[in-house]
Amino acid sequence: MLKLVKISEKYTSTLTKAADEYKTDKNPYRVADVTALMEAVEHNDILTWIEQKQDEDNGINLKPGYVSATYYLLMEDDEYIGSFQLRHKLTERLMSIGGHIAYIILPSKRRKGYALKGLHLCLLEAKKLGLDRVLITCDAKNKASFAVMTQAMNKYGGEMLPDVAIDSGFEHRVWVNTVDL
Repeated sequence: MLKLVKISEKYTSTLTKAADEYKTDKNPYRVADVTALMEAVEHNDILTWIEQKQDEDNGINLKPGYVSATYYLLMEDDEYIGSFQLRHKLTERLMSIGGHIAYIILPSKRRKGYALKGLHLCLLEAKKLGLDRVLITCDAKNKASFAVMTQAMNKYGGEMLPDVAIDSGFEHRVWVNTVDL
């Protein structure tokens, strides 16, 4: 059964295995948290990384400009599929790049529908936070992510926003309505 679980120490071994697979990923759109996870595993400091993710959920020790965010693991039974980060609110910067939700799927699990299914689960969690809609963004060159965002918008309702110019080009932005159980 596919589910989102909050990050915790009990997932250390599956996260370590995922970090090894992400090392081989040639996708240029890797989320920063995956890079940080790989570095934590490399330096044998994964428990500190997990604690930082838990602190972010509770709004503790946030870096300047950061907001509270819940870090979820997308799991199928006991197997790690990907990660979803749900930011609890938006800053001006997140309105342009980042949005409410960031996600990544393991390279071996891509093109199997997991991103859209995980996004659906994340939209349920966003509704529980009191959000009626969430902003999702991606680099305009990231066709796979844009396809998932568009599918979610078409399925759950929402609206496409104008692209925003960023250092590397443009950022697509889409509002997607959250969902109830």
